[in-house]
Amino acid sequence: MAHLLAQAHQLDGLIEMAAEHARTALGAASVSISRFVPEADVIKTIINVGDLSPHEVRWPEDETYSLVGYKRLLSTLHERQSWIDSIDDPECEARELELLHRLGKGSCLVTSIVVDGRPWGEFFATRHVGDAVFSQDAIAYAEVLAAILASAVARAIREAALEDLASRDPLTGLLNRRALDDRAAQVFDLGEQASRQVVIVAVDIDGLKQVNDSQGHAQGDAVIRHTAAALMSAFEPVQSNLVARVGGDEFTVLVWDGDAELVEKTVNTVCETVDAGELGIGLSAGLAAAVLTPGSTLTVSELFAAADRAQYVAKRTQSCVAVIADDVSA
Repeated sequence: MAHLLAQAHQLDGLIEMAAEHARTALGAASVSISRFVPEADVIKTIINVGDLSPHEVRWPEDETYSLVGYKRLLSTLHERQSWIDSIDDPECEARELELLHRLGKGSCLVTSIVVDGRPWGEFFATRHVGDAVFSQDAIAYAEVLAAILASAVARAIREAALEDLASRDPLTGLLNRRALDDRAAQVFDLGEQASRQVVIVAVDIDGLKQVNDSQGHAQGDAVIRHTAAALMSAFEPVQSNLVARVGGDEFTVLVWDGDAELVEKTVNTVCETVDAGELGIGLSAGLAAAVLTPGSTLTVSELFAAADRAQYVAKRTQSCVAVIADDVSA
């Protein structure tokens, strides 16, 4: 498992692999890995593997357990104490006994997952009723497995943070041109999909140079952040979209499998709101839309270029609404 987890994997893949290997190594009926959520004082189950009860699913969306008053589980997380419980043990904690009965299991083993010196989550293994209860040797083994997983989790988190840093604009927090290009390439790959509508919106801030020259670059940065926030807020209800900052005063919105009329209405609302503000700026927007099919010859760069041309027209004509590109052919 250490060898496998040392390879590059997404976090969910690491956790799934660790759970499956741990179940085999411990002779467990099931293994669950949960994440500690300190702000809510709960643990949230990420994955359940093995022989699951009717109440469990492999990737639960909302399986949480409160830590309030749960002294033994709190000791696992904060004091790193591992323990074993069994339905035949008269000292089994009431909440743990109730859980074992609900899961239809005879015993459990619990240990903590500690990442970078802080409690990160819980490792929970069970055995069937009638099977041998976990031994102290099993606890020692589980603690080693949890430590291997914790190391892999720490690396995955760092790698994800570095990747996120490389794909985000530091001023606005929006995705950058690199991330936009990557997503656009995926969108243009239809796979087995029969068709897909793609809309590109190119947005430019009018008057940013004057703000920088007259009020300073700090105010100019505030204008950029304001525009980014306005675009993000407006497009939040629109499904399948990505808002990116692609230049000093330039933004691009990519929408796929959406309604072009809704996209146009949304960007027009942003333009009207910003124009009516007190920042001394306006927005120019150009929109290009196409329906891709397996026989389409339209490329990503061509659709981007069409939106840029429409945006230039909007800027020259001082249009307060998006100009629609009429020279796009899929």
